[in-house]
Amino acid sequence: MALANRGLVAEEVELRHVRAGETLFSQDEAHPYVYVVRQGLLKLTYLNRQGEEWIKSLVAEGQFFASLSALRSGQASFSVSAIEACVLERLPFTLLEQMADRDLSWSRMVRHALMIFAERKERRERQFLTMTAEARYRLLLDEEPHLVARVPQKDLASHLGVTPVGLSRIARRVRESGHAT
Repeated sequence: MALANRGLVAEEVELRHVRAGETLFSQDEAHPYVYVVRQGLLKLTYLNRQGEEWIKSLVAEGQFFASLSALRSGQASFSVSAIEACVLERLPFTLLEQMADRDLSWSRMVRHALMIFAERKERRERQFLTMTAEARYRLLLDEEPHLVARVPQKDLASHLGVTPVGLSRIARRVRESGHAT
């Protein structure tokens, strides 16, 4: 798909370098940007009132992310921090909206990106509502084994919705069952 005025948009892309452990943006912060991950691994987290962190998703190379709340109402509904050092491309969402309003090819691209985003969210929701933690772990091993090796156990446990001790027990059962890791 040929996108009109690609050069104008490319000029607005800001390259961001984020160190491992660094927070890119925080929950409730204004952050109307879309990111593409060139390199690295990030965790997108919710904090509850007690300060406990819950990982909503992990994002790695080739994926994109944004807080839809921040794009529409101005405040991010979650925080983002780097698990590994990252290189990110950042683009103001208002620019994408303007391009989509002016050009059908940009409109299609934005729609396609939003569909990918919605599909990822729907898939994760289905996993949490219909699968056990062990089944979610086995699926992660099958579909994204590279993440299991890159994500610290406490973060992997949070991503799966269990405690680190619970994940350790699940991983042991899976290994003992002969599941290839």
